[in-house]
Amino acid sequence: MALLDIVSYSQQTSATRNNNLSAYSISAGRGSNQDDEQYNLPLGYRFSPRGNELITHYLIKKISGQQLPANIIREIDLYAFDPHQLPISEFKYGKPDEAYFFTRPGKRRRTSSGYWKPTGRDLPILSGKAIVGFKRILIFYKGKAPRGIKTPWVVHEFRVNPLYFSAIRRNKLDEDVNAKVESYIACKIRYKRQRQSDKCGTSSKTQKANQSAAESPLKETV
Repeated sequence: MALLDIVSYSQQTSATRNNNLSAYSISAGRGSNQDDEQYNLPLGYRFSPRGNELITHYLIKKISGQQLPANIIREIDLYAFDPHQLPISEFKYGKPDEAYFFTRPGKRRRTSSGYWKPTGRDLPILSGKAIVGFKRILIFYKGKAPRGIKTPWVVHEFRVNPLYFSAIRRNKLDEDVNAKVESYIACKIRYKRQRQSDKCGTSSKTQKANQSAAESPLKETV
């Protein structure tokens, strides 16, 4: 799969959610000549990188202050806002209900109406035999922990492996390298809609359970 998949492009909008850009300011990444440019891709392209491509071609260049292959990923304080407040619909070159952002890492993942919860261990991201980074999956829960209500919002966090970063830059793994690696993470956020087949399956199971309960003989109570 190529870094940019050529597909027929159609602009997608999300009328069901309010993406209010005036609630905050979005700044372009410094050191990558993005300050005065628009976030765009040529018509006919869709942004759909693999995890290792996102790390090696975008996140490492962002951390190093280099020019990115495409001026497409905005920098934003992602965890300071509820998911529905983020400008998902402004990311016009990805899949529906999906967007990519750079953000500063931090332990605080609490928003005004909920919190982001990791689903498990960090997963290694490989490029050949090299571990170029790690991926962490988080789900947004509405309410207060630990009794929040699970929502369809999912974030994939991508981080650079410090050992890989120091190797390609021929630097020792020290505090300076760790500080650079920890300066940014790349995030893919999406609204995971329930598939129609899943809805049909759930409806069918419920219908069968109700039918079975209706047909089962009732025991006479004394």
